[in-house]
Amino acid sequence: LTPRELAEEAAGLEAHGVDEVTIMDSAGAMMPHQAGEYVKAMKERVSIPVGFHGHNNLGMSAANALAAYENGVDILDCGLLGMARSAGNMPTELAVALMHQQNQALDVDLYCLLQFEDTKLIPAMEKEGYHTPIKPKDLILGYSGAHSSFMGTFRAVAESTGADLYQLIVETSKLDRKEPGEDLMRQVAARIKEG
Repeated sequence: LTPRELAEEAAGLEAHGVDEVTIMDSAGAMMPHQAGEYVKAMKERVSIPVGFHGHNNLGMSAANALAAYENGVDILDCGLLGMARSAGNMPTELAVALMHQQNQALDVDLYCLLQFEDTKLIPAMEKEGYHTPIKPKDLILGYSGAHSSFMGTFRAVAESTGADLYQLIVETSKLDRKEPGEDLMRQVAARIKEG
């Protein structure tokens, strides 16, 4: 169906009492412009909340989610670690990080979510043979813009000060992404611990 045809179907469902509609890219075949077009058409035609559910078969779930967000989507359907059939869904932790960059979903504690995944969920899923495509550490490096070559120093400072590693990376990177030295990391760690 075209975006307009799908929006017309959704309008008919709304008229019969449906209180939410979700655009499903279950094959992971959409491109961002398509996700945006479907959401835009739907938002122009219905007054109920519109969701977007994307799969990652072409590696586009994050880009599609951002396009959906930019076109007014109300709900991004996702799964922890991207767990779902085939190539998986948009990872919840990635959705949260992207929405934080848009100043959205700030009530969701990204650091707590990543710590849960590191300490509980990933170890449990690895026992079942599940491979996490984007580890929390790598997500934080992308989120903060920090280069992985500084990870050893970040980790050593976090361990010696008791500061949260991921928060240390993000907060230090706000001040210096190019050459964040150990002294700066320790200053940031002290502020985190006070805070």
